Amino acid sequence: EMSSQATAYPEDQVRLLDEASAVVKEQSHYLKRAIQDCNTRDALKHASNMICELRTSLLSPKNYYELYMQVFQEMQHVHSYFEDKSRHGRKMVDLYESVQHAGNILPRLYLLATVGSAYIKSMDAPAKDILKDVSELCKGVQHPIRGLFLRYYVSQMMKNRLPDTGSGFEGEGGDMDDAFSFVFSNFDESNRLWVRMQHQASARDKAKREKERHELRVIVGANLVRMSQLEGMTVDYYTRVALPKILDHITSVRDQMSQQYLLESVILVFPDEFHIATLELLLTAYAKALPSVDMQPIVVALMNRLSKFLTEQDAGKEALGGCDVFALFRAHLSPIMERTLPSPQQAASGDRPAPDLKPALEIQAAFMAFTNTLYPGSASYVDLILGSMADLLKKHCTIGGLGGDAARSVVDMLSGPLKTLSLSVLSMEHYPSLMEFLDFSGRKEVAIAMVTIITEDNHTLTSLDAVNSLFRFIGALVRDEQDAPGGVDKEAFVTEQQLVARLVHQVRSDDVDEMFQMVTAIRGFFGQGGPKRLPHTLPAVLFGAAQLLPRLRDLEARRAQEGDEAGPPPAVTQKKVFQFMHKTITAIQQNDSEVALQLWLVAAGTADQADRHSLTGAGSFEAICYEFLTQAIMCYEEEITETSKQYSLLFNFVGILTQITCLEPENFDGLAQKLTQKAARLLKKPLQCRAVAACSHLFWCESRREGKRVLECLQKCLKVTDAHVQSDPSAAGLWVEMLDKYISYYDAAVEEVQLGFIQSLLNLCQEHISFAEKDTSSAEAGSKARAHFKESLAYLRSCKASVSPEVAARYAELDLP
Repeated sequence: EMSSQATAYPEDQVRLLDEASAVVKEQSHYLKRAIQDCNTRDALKHASNMICELRTSLLSPKNYYELYMQVFQEMQHVHSYFEDKSRHGRKMVDLYESVQHAGNILPRLYLLATVGSAYIKSMDAPAKDILKDVSELCKGVQHPIRGLFLRYYVSQMMKNRLPDTGSGFEGEGGDMDDAFSFVFSNFDESNRLWVRMQHQASARDKAKREKERHELRVIVGANLVRMSQLEGMTVDYYTRVALPKILDHITSVRDQMSQQYLLESVILVFPDEFHIATLELLLTAYAKALPSVDMQPIVVALMNRLSKFLTEQDAGKEALGGCDVFALFRAHLSPIMERTLPSPQQAASGDRPAPDLKPALEIQAAFMAFTNTLYPGSASYVDLILGSMADLLKKHCTIGGLGGDAARSVVDMLSGPLKTLSLSVLSMEHYPSLMEFLDFSGRKEVAIAMVTIITEDNHTLTSLDAVNSLFRFIGALVRDEQDAPGGVDKEAFVTEQQLVARLVHQVRSDDVDEMFQMVTAIRGFFGQGGPKRLPHTLPAVLFGAAQLLPRLRDLEARRAQEGDEAGPPPAVTQKKVFQFMHKTITAIQQNDSEVALQLWLVAAGTADQADRHSLTGAGSFEAICYEFLTQAIMCYEEEITETSKQYSLLFNFVGILTQITCLEPENFDGLAQKLTQKAARLLKKPLQCRAVAACSHLFWCESRREGKRVLECLQKCLKVTDAHVQSDPSAAGLWVEMLDKYISYYDAAVEEVQLGFIQSLLNLCQEHISFAEKDTSSAEAGSKARAHFKESLAYLRSCKASVSPEVAARYAELDLP
């Protein structure tokens, strides 16, 4: 039966289904009445009439399935009736022959399957003969949808009638071979009918037809499920008989959807132990699949199942039974991937467009993940996979030319081993070579992933070779490369450079010479980064070098105590480290003077600390400290031109200089004088006043106790304050700031700062704040100054009422408003 008729229009589908369902219900009614009356002749007639509705070609597959389920439910009554000999009173052989006289082939075969199931159950005939007979006769229906559902019905009716191992039908009824032969035959025919659906109707409806085919795939797959449920389906039987026949059939039917679905189904329905035993057979078949079949989900599904099974097994690798999973996958993945790619000769001749490498790369990426799960920490296996990938790219891609989705797969593949193998990937032969195929963004992404893992997981760089290998590998982050894009996201760029700079702090070595060599090497790599990168990366190098100074001091102290027994002295000295710092800051200054100035001051403070702990006495590092401070002054004078930056950096100067003790008096005084002059030359009077006040601390610090110079600075501030507030009443708060400065020095027991000065300032504050509050233009500023003044007064009251007699006596004569 091969008649074909175009499917009806969608708007007619509901009507057609309703009409067919009405006939089924009507015939079902008469059918049940005939069964109640034990009227076999009428039962067969009405059952046949009901089944005839399934002869339609007008329904869509979805609606045909709904109609089929209605018929199937009603046919169960017929089946129960046939199973009960006491009701129909006929021999099964006669009943079996009588249904074959039905006028139409489709009802005839549905009834044959129904009676055949009851016939097998009665044990009046061998199951194998009935099964073979029904299977052969069903070949008479070759219409794709009608034939497919007929096969489905046969499978459902014979589900529990197979001469399977251990079943009641085994023996004279057949054996496992007969059971499998029936199910496989049904699978074979169902698949061929399913594939034939693509040739139904016109070419313009291909997309719709493919969608309908896809919806019916489970009907074909149900046969594989039934095979997996057979009791006789042992690992041995599956390996020897079942799987070879299944795979041979799948690969012989040259249809993309069929191969895609059935290869995936085989993995899903059969046990994991079966897949391990037949892995080579499976992988060999995969290479024979059509080029249009996407093997990525199939291979990944297989790997995921095996990975989960093997990791959950207590026996571990013993579950493999001697099967080398890695070797098998590696040997077969190349032909599986290359079936979709042109040959090198085709690629060279340009006969075909550039191949899509994404599917092949995704399979290798999945293999990498599978290997890392099954063999964690196996660098040799990882390198072999990378080598296979590099070979593939050499055939089909140019250096630096891989981008898009294909590049994403390579990035994932290169990033995966980093978490388990970390820096050991750098020693692999193929890791760097595979990186070369990526475009700039891909190389940078892998570099970021590597640096992130190293820094966040605290992996250490313990040798010069490791440093050199790493920085050559992350070149996309540390220097401008030829294929780098023009536009750069500044925020992302800064974040990346800060991340790279953290690598300096991963350098570790018990040998200070080796440590210094590694830091020097890193500075060399950072030096290739150009002016945009240096201000972000070189400061970390400076601090990395500074960390060596305490270790060098400890080594000197140990040698002083133990002599030659302490071992040979290191080649690097503290002075060499300071020279290194000097050179580094000089390079930074050419690109960012503000950062450089701050680092000059840090270096000066570091030199002062070295001098304090020097074994050769104070003054050993005075010249170095003074040089750093001199460079800072020069940088300030020549490079810093904005008033706001000049002002803020003066406080940095004062903060460092007040802590330094190693300078010669004349050098200290010269620097202090210069800074005070710089403060006095600031253009804005409020900034000038505050800066000079800050510089007063240079004369009352650890190195100096010159109250006279302090008072001179403060008096200079008062003159500037008076002149400025006279012209701008809103700056009245400056008087309160000066009051606080006088109070702090009075508390510090600077003899030249007397209580009378504080009393005068209290009166001046009161006067100028009151004036500012009365002026509408300065009232808000006057209010803020008043709040500040109240806080200062509260402090002075606490001093007058202090429980300490000395403090209370010093403030006793102060008259507070």
